[in-house]
This record gives sequence, C-alpha cells and structure tokens, in this order.
Amino acid sequence: MPLSAPHRSLAARVIRQAVRDVRDPTGKPTDTASARSFLSGSPMLSYWCEIAELDLKYVIDWARTLVADCDAGRRGRGSREVH
Repeated sequence: MPLSAPHRSLAARVIRQAVRDVRDPTGKPTDTASARSFLSGSPMLSYWCEIAELDLKYVIDWARTLVADCDAGRRGRGSREVH
C-alpha cells in the first residue's frame, strides 16, 4: 500500500526532531540519549525511514557524522581558553 505525502512528512518530522534533540546543548540528557539511540539504527528509525522513503544506511551514516560533530563541538567549547 503506497503511503500518502502526509505520512511521509510525519516520518521525516520524527527523524528531524531526533536530530534537533541530539543537537540541543540545553536539552534534557534523557532526550539526547534517546535521540542518539534512535538515530544509531534502532528498529524505530528503520520504520520511520521506510515510511519517509529514506535510505536507512544513509540516515545512520549522516546521523553518526552529526553526533560526532556535536561531541567535538562540546569538547572544544569546554577546552578553549578565554582571553
């Protein structure tokens, strides 16, 4: 059964929200951890990628890069000297 555009849009929004939760430096640690788990290849990510018609492997690789960038940015901010 082909899915409608609203279903695909909802699925993409679920994935985007997880990305926002990972990137939010002021977010709750539980939200960040949950989003990281989701984006690392959880069964639910697979489900939403299928509905959104997105390639799961691509999304996982993209999310892995995003998480690494966020981690590096957080480490960098804490170690910089202020003059």
